[in-house]
Amino acid sequence: MCALVRVMGHDVSMTAALAELPRVNGRHRNLALASARRVRAVELKASGFTYEQVANQLGYTSRGTAFNVVAKALREQTAEAVSNLRDLENTRLDALQAALWDAAMTGDVRAVMACVQIVQARFRLNGLEPARDGFGATSGPRTLVVPPTS
Repeated sequence: MCALVRVMGHDVSMTAALAELPRVNGRHRNLALASARRVRAVELKASGFTYEQVANQLGYTSRGTAFNVVAKALREQTAEAVSNLRDLENTRLDALQAALWDAAMTGDVRAVMACVQIVQARFRLNGLEPARDGFGATSGPRTLVVPPTS
């Protein structure tokens, strides 16, 4: 990846990319800029940058903000690089699980727990985890069984 060059607090390549956006007046200009930054954040994360580095490169206030931007892009599938990032992370999780699998199958408790965490991470990454309401229960239809009164 090209070296980071900062001029007046902005990355030159990012400034050039933002300059190529069509001119839009009013609040839509901010939406276009935010969209371009979101795409770039996903691209940087997919290329191996930490959230701290993504935040510094794009001018976000913290690594937490960069994490939230990438997470939102993953949820909404708004960035083109989302599928690439998801594939990369799935490959990494596969490699971790493969490295631990034999130990887990022979009864190594730590390896078993690590494998469980890897599976849970894969579920979250791929959107397979059921949504939860504010009280920790899964949302959706519920059945209430009331015993008959005598």
